[in-house]
Amino acid sequence: MELQTPWRRDLDEVGPAMQEWARATLGRDAHVSNVSSPGNGMSSETALFEMTLDGEHERYAARLAPMRDVYPVFPEYDIELQAKCMNLVRDRTDVPVPDVRWVELDRKWLGTPFLVMRRIDGEAPPDVPPYVFGGWVADASPETRAAMQRRTLELLAKLHELTPANADLSFLARPQHGSTALRQQVGHERWYYDWAREGASYPLIDATFAWLDAHWPDEGGTVLNWGDARVGNILYRDFTPIAVLDWEMATVGPREVDLAWMIFLHDFFQDLAEKFGLPGMTDFMQRDSMIAEYERLSGHEVRNLDWFEVFAALRFAIVSIRTSKRGIAYGIMEEPADPDDLIMFRNLLEAMIEGTYWR
Repeated sequence: MELQTPWRRDLDEVGPAMQEWARATLGRDAHVSNVSSPGNGMSSETALFEMTLDGEHERYAARLAPMRDVYPVFPEYDIELQAKCMNLVRDRTDVPVPDVRWVELDRKWLGTPFLVMRRIDGEAPPDVPPYVFGGWVADASPETRAAMQRRTLELLAKLHELTPANADLSFLARPQHGSTALRQQVGHERWYYDWAREGASYPLIDATFAWLDAHWPDEGGTVLNWGDARVGNILYRDFTPIAVLDWEMATVGPREVDLAWMIFLHDFFQDLAEKFGLPGMTDFMQRDSMIAEYERLSGHEVRNLDWFEVFAALRFAIVSIRTSKRGIAYGIMEEPADPDDLIMFRNLLEAMIEGTYWR
């Protein structure tokens, strides 16, 4: 039996609500059945269901924005933006993304906006417990993992072929936060941090912002940024990507934003495995091989990756304090004496600021 977390909806309520929505908006003969949850998602929820419509039986996945009253991870959650991203990628590239069928912005059905996609059968490397602890990725041969890494980076390089020069990415810009794409991203993170911390002070995060300002890089070109670029947001079949998911953090900026995020999130999991006395995976998603392979696939020289890894750690740190504070608010965890202890990877971020992380 799955433990019900306070910020997840009861599926006994989701099913009937989806049924009412389908009949009211798609046709009186619409019938929703077999509603379930994959049990994933820190910032939003996904509901899986089947539906018969006009005599056709299809399998779907609904992406639900978080409820306003359940300590949301992000101050904004734009369902339409996610749909636009997937439609753009689907139309302009051969990167596999879900087929978005409907976007519902009226909150009266589920209490929040949602989008409905055709369901794709695949397997994502798990976050809980992390894939580095064991499972199908860990059980694969080094050669198979190397092929999985290469195919994942091929996907990332293809996404980065979308630029403001060849696609309308204006809906992803955040001009209120800065004068360039990267300054907009950092400005957005400052705004997000001010919201997420609710008046509290986190000295390590403040020091990280100062470090980024003091070491500002040459930004380079601007491309589509997936934003949450990691293997846990990809469905695989036979170690080949078949669907790119989770577009709520999408924006525009340098290629290195996505590459650094992908590298750092694996490093975070690897560090976690080692803390538990496990070997993890030191032959997968490693910095040097990722840089070399991405450069070969994209023809782009990766620059200033140290800075972008610090930026990735900063972004994840702000998410981390928000999810940790949510756990405290619901009595799942206790408030630490040192607020920086809410950053799950404090040791890694401190090493970055000290300059010892890359040794």
